[in-house]
Amino acid sequence: MASGRALIFSYSDCAHYLAGTTQEPEGSSSAAQLLRNAEGKVAKFPSLFRAQEALKKLGYSNGWLVMQSPYDEMIGNGAAQKTELPMPFNLGD
Repeated sequence: MASGRALIFSYSDCAHYLAGTTQEPEGSSSAAQLLRNAEGKVAKFPSLFRAQEALKKLGYSNGWLVMQSPYDEMIGNGAAQKTELPMPFNLGD
């Protein structure tokens, strides 16, 4: 079993997901270490399923979906909203 928290990042109007890990507590994901591809660039996943698969290969059985939206900033309401939702991974796959 892997230590820390597995995170999958979803950004408004973005066609891909990012995945990473952190030792930070729930509600805090600013120091997440993002997964990288073979070239050392941040890995981009075309679906939530593919991001979960990558984290499952690292030994995680659940994670957090981090949804970020810039819309509050766009209309002058301050910092962007960020929500973390618990997400169990289907280990039967």
